[in-house]
Amino acid sequence: MLPVYKTISVEVLAMDNNVELAVLKEMLQKLTENLESQVDKKNPIFIEFYRYLVITHLQLMKGDCQKHNLTVPLAQLSSSLLRYTKEIRADKAYLDAGNACRAAGLNDAAFIYFNRYIDLFDVIDDPDNAGGLDNTAFENTDIPSPFEIPLPEKNIIGPNERDHIRDWVLEIKVDGSVGQNLPQRRCDNCGDDMYECSLNCTNCQQNWEPCIITGLPLVKSNAVQCKICNKGAIREHWNDYISATMHCPWCKSMQTQY
Repeated sequence: MLPVYKTISVEVLAMDNNVELAVLKEMLQKLTENLESQVDKKNPIFIEFYRYLVITHLQLMKGDCQKHNLTVPLAQLSSSLLRYTKEIRADKAYLDAGNACRAAGLNDAAFIYFNRYIDLFDVIDDPDNAGGLDNTAFENTDIPSPFEIPLPEKNIIGPNERDHIRDWVLEIKVDGSVGQNLPQRRCDNCGDDMYECSLNCTNCQQNWEPCIITGLPLVKSNAVQCKICNKGAIREHWNDYISATMHCPWCKSMQTQY
C-alpha cells in the first residue's frame, strides 16, 4: 500500500530563496526516487511530484545562470518557467522573462512577456478589469491562460518602475523592430510550426522532456546526457554550463563537455 503524499502548496514552489529551494529539491528527489520504486512513471502521483521537482530545479537554475552570466540560457529558462505559472508566482515569472530576454537581445519575446506583465500588474491593482485580457499571443502554447493562474494581492514593483517597462514596450513598438509572435520552431515529428518552449505539439501531440538547463524541449538531434544521472540537456547549453561550473546541474557530479 502506498503512503499518503500531500500536495505541495503553490507558495512553497514560488519560493525565490536558493537555500530553501535546494532543500526542497533534495526532498523532492528522494520522494520521487521512492515513488519510482513503487509505482509506474505514468502514475498521477508520480507525475505530480516529478513536476514539482522539475519546477524547483529550474527555479534553482535561474540563480546558477545569473551567477555565471549565462545570458541566453537564462532568457530561455525564464521563458520555459512560464509554463508553470499555476505553481509559481505568475507576475514575477513574466517580469523575469521579459528582463532576461531583453538582456539577451531577444526583443520579440521580451516585448510579448512585458506586455503580459503590464496586463497582470493592472489586474492586480484592479481585479474587476481582468476580463479585458487578450491571450492571442499565447494560443497554441503550454503557457496557462491568465484566467487560470492565481495572482497575488500586491504587485512586486511600484508604478514608476512599471512605467519604465511600459515606456520601453511603447518605444520598441513604435520603432517597428519587433514582431508580434513568440519565437517558433518546427516540430521534429510532424513539421508543424510551434512555440519553441512548448513541451508538446498541439498538432500531433508529440511530447518532449525538458532540458535540465533551459527547460526547452529536449530534441534528440541536439541532446546530450549526464554520464551519472542520465538527465538530458541541449548540447550547446550543456557545454556552456559545464565550461562555467564543471558539474551536472541535476546531480552535481563532475562532468565534461561534449
